[in-house]
Amino acid sequence: MCHRKNTPPTFFMPYMAVNTDDGQAMFELMLMRHAKSDWHSHAADIDRPLNGRGSHDAVRIGVHLNQVDLVPDKMIISPAQRTMQTAALLLENMPVAEEQVLVDKELYLADTETMCEIIELYAAENQRLLILAHNPGMDELVSYLASTPPSLSSNGKLMTTCAVACFQLASAEQLAKPGRAELRYLFRPKEIAAA
Repeated sequence: MCHRKNTPPTFFMPYMAVNTDDGQAMFELMLMRHAKSDWHSHAADIDRPLNGRGSHDAVRIGVHLNQVDLVPDKMIISPAQRTMQTAALLLENMPVAEEQVLVDKELYLADTETMCEIIELYAAENQRLLILAHNPGMDELVSYLASTPPSLSSNGKLMTTCAVACFQLASAEQLAKPGRAELRYLFRPKEIAAA
């Protein structure tokens, strides 16, 4: 079960509600794994950079999200070098205000419970929020939230590098129990390229 942290930080910006046709407020959540990193780098894990394919994929996903009108209103990213670089490349093609891009150190290698707490903290007023972090946490959270089993890639993976899962929830309270979110889209770079 996920528990809300006590108070939002002072830099929290309130959202406007997203409404469905029947007037019910909805919460849109985008979960993204960082792009492919350079395992040949001798840097510490948190400092490992993207490789060439990762940089290319991050640009491709940013362009695609903009084209399909799925630009987030707020982005919360892990402090790892690979997530920071992924975010920078996304933002070259997505119009997200600088003050709406925040780094949360708790996202680094976060588990499902920690990510749920972070989501509740930043999305308290409902709109489109993107969380950019790592596996295995992303795999686990997507599986936890989805009301039906998500499709896997051709090689049997769920959240491949640079994959984005887009959910719709009636409220952030739905994070407290598994299988309560509608998985509307699941984008992977290779699948976008093949389309």
